Amino acid sequence: MVIWERIKYEYSKGNSAIRQIIIINLGVFILSVLLAVAGKLMVFESSEILQYFYLPSDLSTLVFRPWTLLTNIFLHSGFRHIFWNLLMLYFIGRILEDYLSREKIWQIFLYGGLIGGLFFVISYNVFPAFEAEKSISRLLGASGGVTATLVAAGVFLPRYQVRPYGLFTIELRWVALILVLLDLVAFPNSSNAGGILAHIGGAIFGMLYIFELQGKIEFPKFKFAKPNFPKMKTTKTTSFDSSSKSPKQKADIRPNQEEIDAILDKISQSGYDSLSSREKEVLFKASE
Repeated sequence: MVIWERIKYEYSKGNSAIRQIIIINLGVFILSVLLAVAGKLMVFESSEILQYFYLPSDLSTLVFRPWTLLTNIFLHSGFRHIFWNLLMLYFIGRILEDYLSREKIWQIFLYGGLIGGLFFVISYNVFPAFEAEKSISRLLGASGGVTATLVAAGVFLPRYQVRPYGLFTIELRWVALILVLLDLVAFPNSSNAGGILAHIGGAIFGMLYIFELQGKIEFPKFKFAKPNFPKMKTTKTTSFDSSSKSPKQKADIRPNQEEIDAILDKISQSGYDSLSSREKEVLFKASE
C-alpha cells in the first residue's frame, strides 16, 4: 500500500498532464514486462494475451475489439520504443504544458493517438500496398499522441528555441518539421509503415488542433470533450449571455491573436520572466 500511495502522489504532483502520461505508460510497460516474465516461467506466450490490446488493421477483428483504439496507445514493443517516445514527450511536452492547460495536453495526446490509429486502420484497408498485410498487422505505442504533441508545440510556439543535448539552438517549428520529414523519407522503405502512418495522423491532428484553438479554422461538427461542471442557479437579475457583452469584455475573454504572438516572441527572446503582469494574464486567458 505504501508503494501505491507513492504512485498516486507522484501522479497527482503538480497536476501535470505530461507527468501523468509518462507514469501511465511506464506502469503499463512494467506490467507487460512482468507478464512476459510470468509467461517464461509458466510456459505461455504473453503476446497471446496482449494481442487483445493491440490495434488490429483487420476490420473484422477490430469490430470485436473496439477498445484497442485506446489501449494500443499505452503499449510498447520494447524498452527502446518506450524510451524514445517518453524522452521526446518529456522535453517538448513540458514546454507546451507551460502555455496550455492540463486538459488540453491530454486532449492533444489522446486524440492524436486515436486519430493516428484510425489513420493506420483506414490506410491498411484502402491502399493496395497493404493488401497482403492488413489481416495480420497491428499497431501499438504512444507515437501518434507524442507526434501530435510535438507538432502542436511547433505550431503553437514556432519561434521557441531549444538546445538539443546543449549542442545547438533550434526553433520548435523546425524540430516539428524535421521529424515529420524524416518519417516521410523513411516511409517507402520502412518495415514499420503502420507506425509511420500513425505518426502522420497524429501530426495532422496536432497541427489542426492548434489552428482550431487559435481560431484560424473551425470544425462545426468536431467537438472536444469538456468536463461537466455543476450548473449554478441564476436569477433573471444576475444571469447574462455572452452575446450581450460589450466588445471590450469579449476582448478581455479572448485575447487578440496578434497580441498573443507578440508575447510568445518576447518569451522566445527574453524568457517567461520578462513578461509583465498584464502579459502573463493575457497568455493565461489564451490557454483557457
